[in-house]
Amino acid sequence: MRSFKNNWTDKFGFKQGYWEFYWSNGNLQYKGLYKNNKEVGEWKYYYRNGNLDCKGSYKDGLNDGIWEWYNRDGILTGKSLYENGDFIRGL
Repeated sequence: MRSFKNNWTDKFGFKQGYWEFYWSNGNLQYKGLYKNNKEVGEWKYYYRNGNLDCKGSYKDGLNDGIWEWYNRDGILTGKSLYENGDFIRGL
């Protein structure tokens, strides 16, 4: 299993590596990777109840690729395609 140092900033104050943030009830709110203070790769966001809210990828801090959206019960409600931060279309 790979180990990450969570919520790390470099000497310039830039967020780097794997980050997690939690709701006040202890449930995960979001998780993903930062590179030089910008979101990169796959990110997941969660409702306060612990169910998945949405997931998708970032490229240099911009939405890029397919994003999936879920309701509070964890049921997939839609998909969207983004390119370099621009909404292209719903899927």
